[in-house]
Amino acid sequence: MVKYALKISCTVENITQLTTSGPDFEWHLKLQCRDCNEADPSWHAICENEEIEGKHGPGTFNFQMKCKFCSNIATVDVVKGSIKPLKANENDIIDNQLAVLFDCRGVEPIGFDPQGTWIAKSDETNTEFDDVEFGEEEDSWVGYDEKGKCPVGIDNFKSTFERL
Repeated sequence: MVKYALKISCTVENITQLTTSGPDFEWHLKLQCRDCNEADPSWHAICENEEIEGKHGPGTFNFQMKCKFCSNIATVDVVKGSIKPLKANENDIIDNQLAVLFDCRGVEPIGFDPQGTWIAKSDETNTEFDDVEFGEEEDSWVGYDEKGKCPVGIDNFKSTFERL
């Protein structure tokens, strides 16, 4: 079993925390086969709360696929309890923070698309914005905190994977 950490960096404006909706969040990943090193061009949605029966042997997984090039069977699981909130520092930066861990067998993650609904918390009023969405190939989000009467935003959203 090989674990990969998804780490996220971004700049924020009047935001103290960014998180997902928890175990129901769908992580959209691009995967590369570890046997033949071919990258699958499709995005795959992986959710901690969704489990499927293994097609080749016992066990359940959050995701299973067969490589189109070499027929390798691979699985991905979100490590239970590994989803973490991202906290901005005093310079309004979320810098390379752990968002989630994946247990990957036969594949490695090579891309992350942040589509889906995220939750941001304002630093002025602790207002929660539960409708934060990054569009396809967009790396920013903007809003307005009515209580604090100030703009809020996330910019330069970037992600990397670290093999543990």
